[in-house]
Amino acid sequence: MFKLCRVVVPIAKSRTLVRSIHTVPVLPQFSKWTKEGVDGLYSPAGFKTSWEDYQKYLTMKLTMLTVGTENETRSPFNIMVSSAKKPYQSCVYHYASQAHNNHLFFEQLIDKSLNKSLPSRLLNERIEKIFGSFEDFKNEILFEAEQLQGQGWVFLVEDFDKSLKILTCNNEGTPYFYARNQSLDLNGPIDTGDYETLTLIKEKLANKDKDYNIPILAINVWDYAYLEDYGINGKADYLEKLWECINWDIINSRLFNPSRV
Repeated sequence: MFKLCRVVVPIAKSRTLVRSIHTVPVLPQFSKWTKEGVDGLYSPAGFKTSWEDYQKYLTMKLTMLTVGTENETRSPFNIMVSSAKKPYQSCVYHYASQAHNNHLFFEQLIDKSLNKSLPSRLLNERIEKIFGSFEDFKNEILFEAEQLQGQGWVFLVEDFDKSLKILTCNNEGTPYFYARNQSLDLNGPIDTGDYETLTLIKEKLANKDKDYNIPILAINVWDYAYLEDYGINGKADYLEKLWECINWDIINSRLFNPSRV
């Protein structure tokens, strides 16, 4: 998820200062997608905006915010995990979480014309157990993504008991830590259910409960992901086309499989 580069800065004749910078990971299809776009989903300009330009912006910000700190040599994932519980590092957390989420999203994409992948039997069984059918699951997760107001992410996550659930995260929310899921939109009034959820999070924090969620599938609902190619009103069209460009071989590999242990 991260490439570490060391930059040697001369500060005196006999001394040098070694600094680390965060750089954009190289996607396997980067050269092709830069020239041709992601077939069925992104034009070359859309890919450049949503991956190359945005990821470069995130990693540049991370470099500036972490220089000379313990986070300088950590990956975005490790920075995100470390800073998620520290309110005074909320700015660092934002860029680390976004960098990780965006990479998680793009590494699961494939050209539509080349996509022969299918959910594994194990994944299908788990989906059907929770959602009834694969088609019902598709409709539910895309509905959650379309209904999300503003910026955010929708994840299919695997819980500690290996069951699956859909998790909506506002803004830079992460599925790895319940106190930073940001599953509630607190920009407006909250109802009784929201209050109970906040109370439960408070109790978990007091008890120092751990979170074992692992994201299996990431749906990017930030507007930078679709404005270039689909326009202001194009989110629904973007989501439908995105579904046809998901590499299920990658999703299958993220799922816990007892036979691989």
